[in-house]
Amino acid sequence: MKNRMYLVLAVLALGACGEDRSLSQKAGSAISGTATDFVAGLGEGVDKRMSLKLDVAPEVVSNGMTVTLGKSRGMGSKDASVYVVATKPYKGAFLARALDESGAEIGRSRVDVDFAADDAQYVNFTFNEEMDSQLVRSYALSLR
Repeated sequence: MKNRMYLVLAVLALGACGEDRSLSQKAGSAISGTATDFVAGLGEGVDKRMSLKLDVAPEVVSNGMTVTLGKSRGMGSKDASVYVVATKPYKGAFLARALDESGAEIGRSRVDVDFAADDAQYVNFTFNEEMDSQLVRSYALSLR
């Protein structure tokens, strides 16, 4: 019985000699790779769900600003964030209106901003606690 066990161990050791990695390392790499792929896919799904549908008013563009990204600040959050790139200076306010599926306004937030020429920053909007963020289908962004 002991001789058979030694024989099995010898065969396993010889089989592993050609490989730089052990069976446990291979298994760990496979599991790690799958977990990494899963987390990356999950992150992409969360990113897509957190993206906002934005309607940017023409005066934003005519004042030298471009909105490149809009995201919710988290599941169930009343906050929204947009990334704004400014080619020229602007000091004033942004107004974000939360709209339901019929286009009716259900929330509003105003934020004062101060952009220098060739500047960019996230503009964070906080809406009233009473607003039901699950009803929001898009945001209208304008200047005030």
